[in-house]
Amino acid sequence: MRHIKLGAAALTLAALALRVAATPATAAGAPDTCVTGYVWREARPSDHVCVTPAVREQTRRDNRVKASRWVPGPSGPHTCVQGYVWREAFPGDHVCVTPAVRAQARADNAAAASRRASGAIRSPITINRDVRFGGGIPVGGRTSLTLHADGTYTWSGHLRDSGAPSYNISSVCVVRFSSGTAYAFKSSGRLHGTFEPGSRNHDWNKSGRIATLPAAWRASQSHRWSCKNSVSLSLSGLVDSALQVVGAAAKVVSIVA
Repeated sequence: MRHIKLGAAALTLAALALRVAATPATAAGAPDTCVTGYVWREARPSDHVCVTPAVREQTRRDNRVKASRWVPGPSGPHTCVQGYVWREAFPGDHVCVTPAVRAQARADNAAAASRRASGAIRSPITINRDVRFGGGIPVGGRTSLTLHADGTYTWSGHLRDSGAPSYNISSVCVVRFSSGTAYAFKSSGRLHGTFEPGSRNHDWNKSGRIATLPAAWRASQSHRWSCKNSVSLSLSGLVDSALQVVGAAAKVVSIVA
């Protein structure tokens, strides 16, 4: 991921560019809501550390058999039998587990903040767009962007030229959080028409994790997005145009993909 500073000069999209209005989005969530794919661990009723469903099931199993793993010993009545250690998911947690389970509990505690959707924006943010051009341009398809509160993303698309001319296609989606951070996702390629040898399709599927996204997500109450596709503007011009729509011009923006 690289960072660039984009100018605020107004840009007028050419008639060939697809225009999509920015969309505000907000949703309420409980303070301890987990991001998609995680659930509360519940090592005790108030334990709201977010873990995978498999870890929660392991936690429940260990809780059910805890008494069978205690013997009187140097650590008192809750001394663990040979091969087990205290889980220590929270202070005073004397449930005896394998060393691997205790290591998992420590790792989950360390990652707790990044798995909590504590802001007002529900996870995930999903933006699916059909791509169509006016003016007789025989290009169409779709784009899809999904962001998760833990920082992971998927950016994909399929565009096809069904006519004779060839086109250089650019696609951009920008998501701006109310905390001020914006992320731009882009792709470009050439669509070959029947007059030119080469593929009539442009496909992409990118995924990864943005280190700064969880903090920006938690600090925000809303977000706006703008997705644009063009056969006339350069990628930089298209990004600039999308940024202006979401009110992020002249900001330092993360160009993610």
